[in-house]
Amino acid sequence: MERYNSDFDHVGDFVERWNSRVKQAKVGMIILAVMLILVGVCSIIAPFGLYELIQAFVSVALVVGGVGQIVSYAGTPELFRSPTMLVMGVLNALLGVLLFVLPVYLTASTIVLLLSFLFIIAGAERITSARHLRYFGVEGTGLATATGVVNIIAGVVFLFMPAFSSIAFSYVVAAYLIVGGVSLLAEALTMHPIER
Repeated sequence: MERYNSDFDHVGDFVERWNSRVKQAKVGMIILAVMLILVGVCSIIAPFGLYELIQAFVSVALVVGGVGQIVSYAGTPELFRSPTMLVMGVLNALLGVLLFVLPVYLTASTIVLLLSFLFIIAGAERITSARHLRYFGVEGTGLATATGVVNIIAGVVFLFMPAFSSIAFSYVVAAYLIVGGVSLLAEALTMHPIER
């Protein structure tokens, strides 16, 4: 970790890094969001017939999303890093591996519990990110705050209804993917370069 240097323009460094990657990040986020939404809808339409295929796609989407969050965390300047981004990345990747490797009857309760905490952490991260972006003058952060609140509410519901959630496992996964995809899409659509 670097020592804090009061002469260094941390805000300028953040703005420069943000503006250099905003277009690539926006396209990547939109593609991932659409993929999450489509897989979530497929999980609702065919919960039993194509369950193994859907399970594989969901697993890949979660692992790719988790690795992306870990890479994003590593690429963020230290002053602006949020540890919840790293935790969400690890939980998403772990959730994807669990979903792919283990039989559903063994992992349903575990995955529902992980999903609930993931929703809560993701919601807190979205609210915190919106607050940071408002600080740097980025407009349109109200939608990110709203999706953060929705994520937290969904996490609490899943946490207090584990038996129902385990029974309706494919629908829980579908809800997670759709809410996550819509949240990611909303965030991606509001991304733009920071004017200084």
